[in-house]
Amino acid sequence: MPSTHNTNQMNKHMQPNRHACVYDHLIFYDNQCGLCDHSAKFILTCDKHNLFCFAPLNGTTANQLLKNVPEAKKLDSLILIENFTAPDAKIYVQGKAVLRTCRLLGGCLALPGIFFWLPGWSIDWIYRIIAKNRHRFFSADCALKTLANKERFLP
Repeated sequence: MPSTHNTNQMNKHMQPNRHACVYDHLIFYDNQCGLCDHSAKFILTCDKHNLFCFAPLNGTTANQLLKNVPEAKKLDSLILIENFTAPDAKIYVQGKAVLRTCRLLGGCLALPGIFFWLPGWSIDWIYRIIAKNRHRFFSADCALKTLANKERFLP
């Protein structure tokens, strides 16, 4: 399964949502997963330039934007759409999504991004081990939406 996907065929489905989020990058996450909730909360805290907005994988935004992406139907974890309203938007899944998100956050968090050159299967192997056990180690009681950040969450 590829870890990146060019979205030229998907962009026509994104156009109605151009106004929905003023942020550059969209992260889809499993909102039933404590690790995913904590990760999104961490990204919100570290995102000093307000680059990211979020949507649950089981939400209407995911249904609309990911319906033509075969990889998305098999995943239950992190998906990043970089420059999601642009014609050259790219989708990153699993480990590549994590590394690309780190790189986009910048600063010290960009350091893990140096592993982005590794083949997707090697990064995704580690990712899948963590994802397989995430419900066991993290409870889903992390409140993400607050009055201060609710505009960063799409349905």
